[in-house]
Amino acid sequence: MGAWQRLNPQLFRYFLAVARDGSLSAAGQRLNCVPSNVSARLRQLEQQLDTRLFLRQGQRLRLTPAGERLLPHAEHLEQLCQVAWRSVQEDIWSGDLRLGSMETTAAVRLPELLAAFHQQAPRVNLQLSTGPSRRLVEGVLAGELDAGLIGGPFEHPQLDCQPIWQEELMLVLPPMQDVASLEVRPQTLLGFPEGCHYRERLERWVVSRGLQVAARQSYGSIDAIFAGIAAGMGIGLLPRSLLESHSRLHLVQYRAIAPELGATTTLLVRRHDAAEHPPLALLLELMRAENPLNG
Repeated sequence: MGAWQRLNPQLFRYFLAVARDGSLSAAGQRLNCVPSNVSARLRQLEQQLDTRLFLRQGQRLRLTPAGERLLPHAEHLEQLCQVAWRSVQEDIWSGDLRLGSMETTAAVRLPELLAAFHQQAPRVNLQLSTGPSRRLVEGVLAGELDAGLIGGPFEHPQLDCQPIWQEELMLVLPPMQDVASLEVRPQTLLGFPEGCHYRERLERWVVSRGLQVAARQSYGSIDAIFAGIAAGMGIGLLPRSLLESHSRLHLVQYRAIAPELGATTTLLVRRHDAAEHPPLALLLELMRAENPLNG
């Protein structure tokens, strides 16, 4: 056994107390023991290190050069002990995880993912809210959500935006509607409420085609949008992943649009200054494992 292996880490508590308080009596009060006990522990540490750690100046004790070099290592050891204690005493896989998501993402991408998350962190209280991208961003910035899944591209100086899934938006039409006939009369646009990224893409597509708009209808559910389009009320824009898995697909038809408007990325956004959140880190790891867009 080497000399360093015989070093007693417990003695560093006494060394740190004296270094911080500057006297044996004050260190004894901090450690709830008599000054003579502190002095004995210091002598033991100096013997193990074979060097003096303090010099006496009147009633005060001052660190020697060797003591100065030892101080940051003693502080680091104290921090490691604190981390080790918390890793055992605190349950990092508990507490709340407040996640926001676009309605389509919640319907298609999240069910199996959240089931896998629950298997690994069953004590986490997951709160899932759905809404338009703009509202989700506002929730994250206000600290009401830990993270949000929104449509991109998107940038904000206070947010970390990580790509998660690539989506292809499709033009959704009534069953007997011809794309060429859209120019004949003004069209009603069906989509999610204002602030929805997909709704904004639909508006841009309509402008690019020079179409006239008769009305805009906002719905909070996917089924309502499907039913409206199937009934011939108007047109919409939804991701292919949703359309191909939806039970009412046979009631509508869909067509691809130009990639500059059809290709979109789902981003996970969170505040740059947010505290470490182990459950969120686990969820992000599961998302990347399912579809690693960002390595």
